[in-house]
Amino acid sequence: MSYERIHHTKIFVSDMERSIHFYRDLLEFELVYDAERSEVPAYDECMGLESVHVKISMLWYESEANSIGLIQFLHPEINRWEPRLTTAGFSTLAISVTDIDSEYERLKAAGVTSISDPVDIIRDGGRRTARCCYIHDPDGLPIELYEAFATLDKTK
Repeated sequence: MSYERIHHTKIFVSDMERSIHFYRDLLEFELVYDAERSEVPAYDECMGLESVHVKISMLWYESEANSIGLIQFLHPEINRWEPRLTTAGFSTLAISVTDIDSEYERLKAAGVTSISDPVDIIRDGGRRTARCCYIHDPDGLPIELYEAFATLDKTK
């Protein structure tokens, strides 16, 4: 395969304004593009749908290399699914942070829900390698906050 990189991760949302608030204002992504699109035959064709009408927002953190695309379907109606860590398919976005405890407390104070408080990841013979926790976006998508303490040994 001759690809250059992953361009962005797409997240389907039920309320664009609420999701922009979460990703831009709480997770500090920069909103770089915000539009509403309909009557674009290429969307119908590539998605295998009819009469696609969407709100689209692109956000990035520090550069295009850290991009997410938020999509809200206005037509056809969005199907709801219950995002769980054990659901096959895309299940979480992981964000590397430098101080997980302060980020967790800041987000918790803003009303963001979580699965747990930050916990230490101890593995590889008792070595503390990282600290992590999962928070939820407005649609319940689990987002991992991850603070690495050690360089990963790629041989294991």
